Amino acid sequence: VCSTWGNFHFKTFDGDIFYFPGVCNYIFASNCKSPYEDFNIQIRRTIVENATMITHVIMKLEGAVIELTYDSVLLDGKSVQMPYSHMGVLIERSNSYLKVSAKLGLTFLWNKEDALLVELDKKYANQTCGLCGDFNGIPISNEFISENTKLTPIQFGNKQKMDGPTEQCADPIPPTVLVNCSAELVSICETILTSKAFTSCNVLVNVQDYIETCIQDLCHCDSSMADFCMCNTFAEYSRQCAHAGGQPLNWRTSGLC
Repeated sequence: VCSTWGNFHFKTFDGDIFYFPGVCNYIFASNCKSPYEDFNIQIRRTIVENATMITHVIMKLEGAVIELTYDSVLLDGKSVQMPYSHMGVLIERSNSYLKVSAKLGLTFLWNKEDALLVELDKKYANQTCGLCGDFNGIPISNEFISENTKLTPIQFGNKQKMDGPTEQCADPIPPTVLVNCSAELVSICETILTSKAFTSCNVLVNVQDYIETCIQDLCHCDSSMADFCMCNTFAEYSRQCAHAGGQPLNWRTSGLC
């Protein structure tokens, strides 16, 4: 599984979590090692009122082009009614997600806001490119090392950019040093992510990574957006947990998220 959520966080197929604040069009995942490209998924984010949202997804699946935005689903340029099924591709709405499944071994979920997840069949191991990495089972290796030099997440992300025919989109500037990071923030992240609601999750999905992501967000985030920033990472941890077979309990309360 590869996912992206919240304030520009990405988790590769190999489990690396990194921060890449790019707002251009990027290859999220594609199979690039075979002569015929079964799939290619591109995403674009925009900052809407201080919050980062995924606004546009282009999926090329076995020759068909699916274009997703918040309020439309186009297939080869024509609007489709859901659920839509054709040639081994199913597009449907489930709860608050838009879901695309392809018989070739791919499932795609998007909450039409900040979070997107792609699950891929193991037959594509070692075959992928894009922000999701190379799916070789080894974190860091190959994604963040190029010709024996270590790449920063920003350098790695910039390599995945695909400008449109009339577009020259600027690369992001590396983030400034984290500012308002207090011990109090650290404890909020830790308290929620190790609370009773996530007991079954803590055994299945390494919680430390998400605690660090949550802290990083609270430090980057405008104080008016702190709730949004934190909640996105709690929601992602909950999704990863459910995906790993855990049973997250309801962690949302009237005072939180």
